[in-house]
Amino acid sequence: MNKIANKIIIKLEQILIPHLVQWEEYLQIKIRQYKHQQLKQQLKFCGSRVRFRREIRIEHPENISLGSKIYIGPDVILDGRGGITISDNTTIGFNVVILSANHDYQSNVLPYEHNVYIHKPVVIGRNVWIGANVVIVPGVTIGDGAIIAAGTVVTSNVEPLAIVGNQPMRIIKYRDRQHYERLASS
Repeated sequence: MNKIANKIIIKLEQILIPHLVQWEEYLQIKIRQYKHQQLKQQLKFCGSRVRFRREIRIEHPENISLGSKIYIGPDVILDGRGGITISDNTTIGFNVVILSANHDYQSNVLPYEHNVYIHKPVVIGRNVWIGANVVIVPGVTIGDGAIIAAGTVVTSNVEPLAIVGNQPMRIIKYRDRQHYERLASS
């Protein structure tokens, strides 16, 4: 009896498991589509033909406006605390992070106060292409037709039609030494 039961179980697994995997993949796609639709309804504005590829994380969607014909790749993070506007016909690659708020490094606590933010909106023009693994910091405006190379950290405004990238790493500026030492010694 055991041998027959084992053979039946093995045969069922061989037949059933591939179908269950297909159903799981199908359900994951449908659930993701439903979540994306719900997320679009929470946005400040969402134009037509906006596509999210796989997973996306949007913080404060009520401060985010997306134009029409926008593609946002997988594993993108949009932090809308300070406001984000992305204009028509823009493509955003995978693992892109767009921040519109930052901690105040000149606050009275080291390394920073956890609940104190400086909000600065990010504005991305029309027909912009943002490559994979890009980070856009608060307060940046990217002009129409610009291209941001993969791996770039965008720390200042980008002119229309500019193609930008940044390697190697460089020092941007320094913290206020007296302020830092005063806080570090207390």
